[in-house]
Amino acid sequence: MKKIEDIRILVVGDIMLDKYVVGEVKRISQEAPVPIVKVLDEYYTLGGCGNVVRNIAETGAKVDCSASISNDMHGVKITALLDQIGAGNLLVKGSEVTIVKERIIADQRKVQMIRIDKETTGEEIEPVPLIEEIEARNKKYDIIVVSDYAKGVITWELMAYLYKLDIPVIVDPKPQNDHLYNRPYMITPNKKEWTPMEIEDRVRPEYVLVTEGKEGMTLIDYHSSIIGRTKIEAEPVEVYNVSGAGDTVTAMMAVCLSIGLTPRKSAVVANKCAAYVVTQTGTSTVPKEIFTSILNKNK
Repeated sequence: MKKIEDIRILVVGDIMLDKYVVGEVKRISQEAPVPIVKVLDEYYTLGGCGNVVRNIAETGAKVDCSASISNDMHGVKITALLDQIGAGNLLVKGSEVTIVKERIIADQRKVQMIRIDKETTGEEIEPVPLIEEIEARNKKYDIIVVSDYAKGVITWELMAYLYKLDIPVIVDPKPQNDHLYNRPYMITPNKKEWTPMEIEDRVRPEYVLVTEGKEGMTLIDYHSSIIGRTKIEAEPVEVYNVSGAGDTVTAMMAVCLSIGLTPRKSAVVANKCAAYVVTQTGTSTVPKEIFTSILNKNK
């Protein structure tokens, strides 16, 4: 089994900047029947595929990020956040604007009041610069994670290139792009995403890990001659926020498979890690010491 610090994972996908504005609400505006938020704090985190990168980096594994930003202040912020966590920067400036998701949070009960999105039109991002950036690094990866938010980065040409690298590919998918997932090692859809893909029957990975919220997870094995299904029960926790839980599952699967765990054991670890992050406010990661404890108990 490999040591975590010896593995390297490539994350490719749609990156976003998550902005949080935290405040208190004590009165209603006289101008309109809306609450007035007195700002107490503002902070930024990596979102989209960047949240997968954050989760992987927190475990101590090496991780590179291939994504597209714009030449704007939010792109600069994403670059700085990647540097802060020690992630490899394979960013290209191919987007109209850098995607930003701004959430206004009422501090007393950690309630999200409103979300403001700034994003691109969703047109395809030119894949050649992304491919050239990966080629230029000339790194050997244990696993490639494709984090598809259907914002334009994941294209047929890019996926064809990734498959040719002959490295296991894990895809966190979007059903509208299922025609791109013809040869991954694993996909990690939620139940709503998996239902139309299973009906269409256009996706043929070796494994599917379906996340099912309070019902846990189901690991489907297409690798064997007989399709197998393993049910993994949900952990009994008090849920505060499910934002980013799917990213955590995908990230933990990538790390666990890279060090040599079986898909089933990897799914058990990922399930317990997801149970931790849903108890946290905001889009969270699993602290290294908690991940290590979960891993050591479930190898």
